[in-house]
Amino acid sequence: MQKSNRQLRAIARWIIFLSGLVAVVFAVLVFFVYRGINFEGDERLFEGSLGFGSTAFYAEDNGEWICIETSGSIRKNYYSLDEISPNVRKGIIAVEDKIFYKHKGIDIKRTIMAAVNYFTKKQRVFGASTITQQVIKNISGDNQVSLKRKLEEIIRAIHIERKYTKNEILEVYLNVIPMGDNIYGIGAAAKAFFGCEPNELSVDQAAVLIGITNAPTAYSPYRNPQTCKRKRDIVLSVMNSDGIINDEEYKSALVRSLSVVPKEEREDQFDSWFVERAIDEVCADIESKYEISYSAARLMLLSGGYKVYTTMNRKVQKTLENYFENTDNFPKEVESGLNYAMAITDSESGNLSAIVGRVGKKNGNRLLNHAVIPHVPGSTIKPIALYAPLIDEGRINWATVLDDVPVSFINEDGEYREYPRNSPAIYDGLTTVKDGLCHSKNTLAVRICNIMGVEKVFKLLHDEFGFDTLIESEGGITDIATAPMALGQLGRGVSLLKLTESFSVFTGEGVLSEATSYIKVIDHKGDLLLEKSPLKKRIFKESTARLMNQMLMTVVDEGTAKSITLKQKVNTAGKTGTSGGSKDKMFVGYTPYFTAGIWCGYDANDKAVGGLSKSQLEIWDEVMITLHDEDMLESKRKFSTEGLSFLPYCKDSGREYSSNCIYDPRGERMDYGYFTEDNLPEGKCDRHILCYYDTVTKGVASQGCPTEDLAIVSLISVNDRTFPKEIIVTDAEYVYRDIDRYTERPIDYSLPYFYYTIPDGVFVGRSKGKKQFNSNCYIHYD
Repeated sequence: MQKSNRQLRAIARWIIFLSGLVAVVFAVLVFFVYRGINFEGDERLFEGSLGFGSTAFYAEDNGEWICIETSGSIRKNYYSLDEISPNVRKGIIAVEDKIFYKHKGIDIKRTIMAAVNYFTKKQRVFGASTITQQVIKNISGDNQVSLKRKLEEIIRAIHIERKYTKNEILEVYLNVIPMGDNIYGIGAAAKAFFGCEPNELSVDQAAVLIGITNAPTAYSPYRNPQTCKRKRDIVLSVMNSDGIINDEEYKSALVRSLSVVPKEEREDQFDSWFVERAIDEVCADIESKYEISYSAARLMLLSGGYKVYTTMNRKVQKTLENYFENTDNFPKEVESGLNYAMAITDSESGNLSAIVGRVGKKNGNRLLNHAVIPHVPGSTIKPIALYAPLIDEGRINWATVLDDVPVSFINEDGEYREYPRNSPAIYDGLTTVKDGLCHSKNTLAVRICNIMGVEKVFKLLHDEFGFDTLIESEGGITDIATAPMALGQLGRGVSLLKLTESFSVFTGEGVLSEATSYIKVIDHKGDLLLEKSPLKKRIFKESTARLMNQMLMTVVDEGTAKSITLKQKVNTAGKTGTSGGSKDKMFVGYTPYFTAGIWCGYDANDKAVGGLSKSQLEIWDEVMITLHDEDMLESKRKFSTEGLSFLPYCKDSGREYSSNCIYDPRGERMDYGYFTEDNLPEGKCDRHILCYYDTVTKGVASQGCPTEDLAIVSLISVNDRTFPKEIIVTDAEYVYRDIDRYTERPIDYSLPYFYYTIPDGVFVGRSKGKKQFNSNCYIHYD
């Protein structure tokens, strides 16, 4: 017996010891959790939620700020308790927190039961959050499942209970509770779902809204009407048993059908594409500045009574919206999932002027916005990633000549595949940098990328231009490779907005300007909450940007975007781009007034954009022509060429034109281009080699050719073309090969020389009339 008592006392001591240890550990945990809570931040969030709907503004030309008309999320309605039906107020307490007016922030009994359930797992779900705790969760956005987070929530709820009255807490709860479809609060939900004020809700309508608060998606009257109705009936039963409604009201409400305003007929409640972009940007900045979650920042903005002053150009945004809402402006493929997006910035300031994320009238908030999600840019990155950097360093210029032939060959089961490959598989041979950019030559892009190095290109795009979607290394995928960096075939892509922003480095004369959507945010007290100081960073020299403007104008004048007609009204420049498999087509073009990017592709990005009845270039052109009206063009802005020299050069060497160049059988080889003062063409052309042409044999003369049959011809020197397979190179027949040719005799300049006319392929001798040229094609095979 004594032994048994000793055992019991020992067990009791152990229980006391362990309980004390647990209590100490718990107290230490609570202490450290308590120290890490920002109570001042909670108070800011809470008081911000006691406000009114925020508003957005745009500036007129005269500087006057005009409120943007929208009844979407940024103009969320706020209602006092007296303005909300008693059935909702009492019903929400009956369903969510029966002892709301008695506890001090937590329901101790339910919390203990929930804690026991957490460890025993006897029930799959067991909620213990009071309304006060739910307010903390909703205004802060903190909803991860962890012991630390739950402790924080409890402590914060107790603090809120001490600081504010029960009615203030309930009022905030009813105004911030998520109701699905990007709707927050009972009042906004009453208007959206039933087209009435919250004090006009019938008993069954009130029960529907109370039910939705428990799980907005699961009980959505649009997505799951039957589930919503069953939940409504459960809520009605609770309201009846708690005496909130009598038996007659209960029975009457039960037999009513679920009737909500059809989604497509709901009164204009959707934010414009621009307002949504501004909301996202402001929320991201609030999140960063005040170190709160994005969802908390969003709620803070939606209900804090803030004034958001945007950069929107109303005329531009309206023009863009009107164009995109009319599906007749687009090819018929939009009916099968083809889509477009467009972003427009001010070329002078770099600020965002307008944005639209897809075709058709906007019929919801937070829809898939193709202007802000990543897409593969293709060749549109070449000017910023390749050409401008090397021009800026003085390593290439407008006239630098590179060879448009494959850079390498890949052996695949004995068959050689050239890389990169032109489409069609025809190569132009010696090509200037200007023509390489103008006609988007992939071979030149790869050669330039090899000069720079892929690591340097990656660092430039990621660190300087802010392409934060680039992949350094992820699951075996990397963008630090030739195809992504030279050809724009990025693993994840880059957003159209970011790509459009990057071209501000040219309109800004070397300075990159962030395409911000807002200027400042003022709180309900009139104090400055945020002031946007858009990032402005010098990337290139002023002269480099000016030269690139002229080079990119040739893309529109004679290159891949030559179909654009805006150039007839104003200086227009830009660059096209297509992803592998033609799943994405892009163009970023600009004038001294606006810079605009356009994307075209299928929503699922699962098939190629084939030949369309109307290209993305035509759509870009039509929008931009509308924007550039005669009043605007009166200012006659042009891209500056100050500090640049306009000089002649030989197209085959990139050097100064020489007397040898005029004997080229293809005719005139002189061209003009822009050069910076520290990067001019150097020396005379050394590419052209004079030799004799035999007018009888129709080939380059050999030792035995009579003098009377000779004419002078100038061929080009190319020494490093050796291919493992046959390659079509258009200048190959004009390449001089150092093989027993009759070149040692001094050139007799009294002899005729010939030039080549492209249309009919004949040589024309100045003194002997037309002669057919039948030269050999000098392509080597290994």
